[in-house]
Amino acid sequence: VQNTAKMKDGTYTLEQENYSHGYRTVFSIVVSGGKITQSKYDNVDKNGKSKTQDAEYEKSMKKVNGVGPKEYTKKLNDALVKTQKPAEVDVVSGATDSSDTFILYAEQLINAAQAGNKTPIKVSNIVYAE
Repeated sequence: VQNTAKMKDGTYTLEQENYSHGYRTVFSIVVSGGKITQSKYDNVDKNGKSKTQDAEYEKSMKKVNGVGPKEYTKKLNDALVKTQKPAEVDVVSGATDSSDTFILYAEQLINAAQAGNKTPIKVSNIVYAE
């Protein structure tokens, strides 16, 4: 059951506390007029550099999965702004884990927006052996 409470205007953020494969998720949404007007999902390294700018990562992931962070990050962000509902965001083929994480975290951000809670959400994410 989707909570349909109206979202309160503002910026809501979520950050993973741990790095996995050298990156952690940082995600924010901007709500204006009760709607998500911006979705900024990304993964950053210890220097704050986006995974979308990692040409080597892009190349190797694209070779194996047919898609890289540059494409799937934009697709996910655009889809959330368009649909306004994480459950309606399509999983990007070749980026299933990232898509699932995006959808899960988007739900948490929307819950925060409905409550008007702008305290950044900290997620203690699981780190898999590299």
